[in-house]
Amino acid sequence: MFWELYHRVEKGTKVSFDEFKKDDKLKNDVKDASVKLYSYVISMARKIYNIDDDEKLFFELFKNKIIDSLLLQELIDIRSFIMNINEIDDEILYSLLVRIMEDLEELFYSIKKFLT
Repeated sequence: MFWELYHRVEKGTKVSFDEFKKDDKLKNDVKDASVKLYSYVISMARKIYNIDDDEKLFFELFKNKIIDSLLLQELIDIRSFIMNINEIDDEILYSLLVRIMEDLEELFYSIKKFLT
């Protein structure tokens, strides 16, 4: 499931900004996949700590050395973007796609490593 969603987000990075901006179907799919990818990884993290507040969950992961301080800050930023994804300007969203993918992938592997 993670990789399916990841690749849907990644499709937005495979086109130019002009193509991304004009293709509403692609843009909507990328937004949907970004939200679902974030939710999927957060649900994995909640298997470790059942904390409803995402930021508190991130701090707990950091406090217990599951993630580092850099990833902690990145996740706080990404959460803000994801929660407001439909209000984000196309150019900003396009520029954030790789960051979203990389940070959620890092969180995914950190959690997976801890759970195994």
